[in-house]
Amino acid sequence: MKLTSTAWTLFFACSLGGLGPARAEIPKTKERPYAAPSGQALLVFNRPRRRQASEADFRVIDQAGRCLGLIENGWQVAAPIWPGTQMLLIVTGTTPPTVQLLQTKLTAGRTYLVELRARVNAKSPVQIEVIRRKDQPLEAFPTSVKERSPFQADLRKCTEWVLWKRAKLEPKAEVAKNKWDEADDAHREAHTIGRSDGWTEVEIYGP
Repeated sequence: MKLTSTAWTLFFACSLGGLGPARAEIPKTKERPYAAPSGQALLVFNRPRRRQASEADFRVIDQAGRCLGLIENGWQVAAPIWPGTQMLLIVTGTTPPTVQLLQTKLTAGRTYLVELRARVNAKSPVQIEVIRRKDQPLEAFPTSVKERSPFQADLRKCTEWVLWKRAKLEPKAEVAKNKWDEADDAHREAHTIGRSDGWTEVEIYGP
């Protein structure tokens, strides 16, 4: 999927210019924190801990200009998201920020898993790996993820940060868009979450 200039312009004109409509968040039971809310999909971002003195936060921004997740070193975050196709921004650092893209093609009622790792001295500072259901032993949701509770961050402050950094994010996002369009099919496929890549609540927790 290539990004048209019109679509990209509208992203910043309509999204980052304001907060837009609220993102629905339906409470989940503590026993099943990785079950997708009714009518939505759930994105789980897992960032394995690295033993470094300083680590930049990762911010995941949706097409409404909001933070889906603020992910610190060693954190795991679960973010409800509307089903369908959209492009997410993975933002690292602040002066200036770096932007990478992750495409999502999601189905309601499924939970999807993405692993994010910091890369040192790289133009793309985040290694993005989609954990696909078909690639897991017995196609099972990873136990190491299920056994950890998700962290909760102040997403309103994160969204305010996005608005504050708009002037710096716009050109960086345009660069990321151009790289996406110029990338080969293998790169785009590796950075796209497909509808069949996720798990249902029953597949994660049982009946």
